[in-house]
Amino acid sequence: MRLGQRGRARRHGRHRGGPVRRRAGRRRGGDAQRARRGGGPAHRCATWVGHEAEGDGLPWPTLFEEIAEETERRHGLEWAHLTRIAEINRTNARRNPLAQTRSWTYGPEQFADDDTTNPLVAGRMRKSDCGRISDGAAAVVLAGRRFAEEWSLRRPAAVPRPAAIRGWGHHSAPLPLAAKFELSKDEPYMFPGVRAAITEAYQRAGIPGAGSLDVIETHDCFTITEYIALEHFGVAEPGRAWRAVEDGRIAFGGSIPVNPSGGLIGAGHPVGATGIRMLLDVQRQVTGTAGDYQVPGATTAATLNIGGSCSTAVSFVVAGTPG
Repeated sequence: MRLGQRGRARRHGRHRGGPVRRRAGRRRGGDAQRARRGGGPAHRCATWVGHEAEGDGLPWPTLFEEIAEETERRHGLEWAHLTRIAEINRTNARRNPLAQTRSWTYGPEQFADDDTTNPLVAGRMRKSDCGRISDGAAAVVLAGRRFAEEWSLRRPAAVPRPAAIRGWGHHSAPLPLAAKFELSKDEPYMFPGVRAAITEAYQRAGIPGAGSLDVIETHDCFTITEYIALEHFGVAEPGRAWRAVEDGRIAFGGSIPVNPSGGLIGAGHPVGATGIRMLLDVQRQVTGTAGDYQVPGATTAATLNIGGSCSTAVSFVVAGTPG
């Protein structure tokens, strides 16, 4: 498996041509207006328009705030744990030369309950809880084992051996968030489809669970997304994700670092490229080519990419190949 990436990050919602939103409005004014009302094309294909997240113009923060509320209702939730996830991912991004926020400067006030420096976005969700849309592209080249082994024999000495996709899983769920909550009301996991995608990847890879992983790259469009992912990966028991945050196991120097690239919150979210970008970063980890954000000794990694309000989920397990 060979991967590559290129991209240009939007900084603070702007690029060389001026404000991104205005440019979008000039090109496709109708779509831009509908998007601000919560009914743009991306919203229509990933939520149930007319039934959820309508009217406030911020469908995604609204839906994931509802996930945070449901997490609190089922298990309890301290927002300080979500804030810590944001801090970890922004710190990790500073080691990643391709991260959107790599050169941004943050003080404690950017993570505080301060409506000026860290304004509320939806409910209790603040600016620091949100990932940022980025420009970017990523690509992956897949090859069969025989070709990859032959290529490895003739590759330049400076080029690492290819990584291998050992396992994968893909599951979907009903589009409306309320329907997903109803289906899981008596289940240990809030999103059984996400859990099934991950466990199928584990099974295909021949590993028992998260204890066999050295690193994880997961979807963190919002801090609550990573928080619940910790449970669905099995890094923490259902309802106990806070322990993985408090004891430091998900930090860069922890026992199972999560999002050493910075994740969506720190590295940026080029939307359609994000899932492949995760594969790129775990490939770098298991081939020892991640540079300053390399997790020492990483040989096995996993990814999780979601669509909508966890309506679809894809997970991979990637490992290095012996020399």
